[in-house]
Amino acid sequence: MSEQHQLLSTRQAATLLGVSVRTIQLWVEQGLLSAWKTPGGHRRIVQESLLGLLHKRQKSPPLTHLLCVDLDADFFKLIQALCKQWHFPIELKYARNAVEALLMMGEHKPELVMMMADQPGIDLPMLLNELTQHQVKLALLCAEDPEPKLSIDIIWLHLPFDPSQFKAELQKLLFARLQQAS
Repeated sequence: MSEQHQLLSTRQAATLLGVSVRTIQLWVEQGLLSAWKTPGGHRRIVQESLLGLLHKRQKSPPLTHLLCVDLDADFFKLIQALCKQWHFPIELKYARNAVEALLMMGEHKPELVMMMADQPGIDLPMLLNELTQHQVKLALLCAEDPEPKLSIDIIWLHLPFDPSQFKAELQKLLFARLQQAS
């Protein structure tokens, strides 16, 4: 994600959080939001700090739900630790296999499903089609380059795992959800 996309004006931040521009300015002055000033004196809010503040202040359900399917238990713990460290307003769930994932999705639809790309017995184009119809994004962990015909609609997370790539993708998803909510 480029530096330009990681920053928000005070007005954009205020709109997303449903508060006044002055409240955003005060939160910056109090150190609750990270920001810097342009040469013209305008504040630019760091998106990550806005997500962190939202997480700390949030009394309502998480902004996004992530379902991890058939991932190694230690890898899932890493994902949990990263999301907690980044203070993202996200709820993580773990399914041991595809059947359990389907049952969990019936109870509560996630916004993102994350799994290994080489799942045996999974018809990837059909899975992608079904998830897309239900407005669920798919993130696949893969050591090789993705299939070109599928790469547009899938979030490809390369192995070895790069936390910064995962963080950038989660930020995009969270901000899309935040904009939908405002």
